[in-house]
Order: sequence, then structure tokens, then C-alpha cells
Amino acid sequence: MAPFSPLLRGSLLLAVTPFVPLLAAVPGGGWLLPLVAPLSVYGWFRRRVVAGDYPGVWRLGLLWAALLSLGVIALVMLLPEAAGRGILHGEAYRTEMFQWIETGVGRENDPRAFVPQHLLHLGLFILLTWVSGGYLGLALGAALTGYMSYFVGSYAVASGHPLAGALAAWVPWSVLRVAAFVLIGAVFARPLLVRRPWPFGRREGMLLALAASGILGDIVIKALLAPTYGLFLRQLAGGAL
Repeated sequence: MAPFSPLLRGSLLLAVTPFVPLLAAVPGGGWLLPLVAPLSVYGWFRRRVVAGDYPGVWRLGLLWAALLSLGVIALVMLLPEAAGRGILHGEAYRTEMFQWIETGVGRENDPRAFVPQHLLHLGLFILLTWVSGGYLGLALGAALTGYMSYFVGSYAVASGHPLAGALAAWVPWSVLRVAAFVLIGAVFARPLLVRRPWPFGRREGMLLALAASGILGDIVIKALLAPTYGLFLRQLAGGAL
């Protein structure tokens, strides 16, 4: 293997992803983090999109998001003050989620509140992905992953169960939503990257239908399970929040 082959270079860049959240500790890092985070995956992402390797793009995007989330969670555990200052919307989201867990009242339990927010994020994600060949979509994904992971790390610490808390706080409907967003991003990044206004066919239609089922599943599962899941998180924390 050549010392700087595309595979090796892509692997090394991807391996840097968990360290990108350290940018939150520098002045202005809150905005810098989501804008810089896609650099660790975009080269590989772009090549696979151009090649039409949608399964490969999907797996790559999920791995990148998981590594980024791991980095944010570690930052919360090791440098909580820096994380609190530097993760965009992190502290506000943590406060909202902790209140929901403690009281059973919050946006998580109200489809009239969370569905418009989810659809707004989805529309903005599609637009940013389309106009930037996926890069700005990844940046928005990094911002969303950042503040959700900030809550996950905060819950893991506060609950006294770092591993179990981190796994439980990544609520299942959020994981499904991330998976659907990555698939949507793989499809809608393609027009700019292949320089064709509508490079879509039956295959892309099937993939988007699959992603749409994931978005719908996210909404339905959240609407049905959020109250019970919030109680589970409260019991796991044992009143420590």
C-alpha cells in the first residue's frame, strides 16, 4: 500500500474525528467545531457519492457521526466547563432534557412541539446538502450531533452510570433519525458533485422512500415511547439529576 494512498489518508482523517470537539475549548470554537468537523470525512464522502456507493456513504456517515459523538461525550466527561461553553446549544438542550426526565413534561412528549422542529431541521438539512455537495449538511449534522451528545455525556456523568447512561441517553428514535439523515444526505449531495441537476432514478427513489420511513418511524416511536422512556431514564439516574 502506498504511504499516502486514498484509503490510508481517509482512514487517518476519520480517526481524527473524536478529537475535533476539542475545538470547543478555544475561543469561537462553538461555531468552528461544526464547520471544521466535516473535513475529517468529506473527501471520502465525496468520492463515494460520485461513485454512487450509497451503502458505503451511509456506513461512512454513521461511523463519522458515532466518532464525533464519542468525542463530545468524552469532552463533557473530562472538560465539562469547556464543553458547556463551546458546544452550541448544548447547555440549553441539556437543561430541557433533564427537565423532561425529572418531571415527565417537555417537548419530547408533545408531537405538536417536536414534529415542526424535526421537519425544520430536515428541510434545512436537505437545502444545505443540495447547495454544497453535502458539506454544509454534514456541518449541520455535526451541530445537531454535538448538542445531543452534550446531553448524553451530561446524563452519563450525572446518572453515575457512565457507560450505561451514555448508551441509554442516545434515545432510539434519535439514532433512527440520524440514520435517515445520513441516507438523505448521500442522495441529495449527488447533484452538485456529479454536476447534473437531477441525477436521480429508481434507485434514489427507493433510498429516499427508505429514509422517509425512518423519519416517520422516528416521529411515531418518539410519540409512543417518549413518556415511558423518560421514566426509564429517571429511574436509571436514581434521582441524581
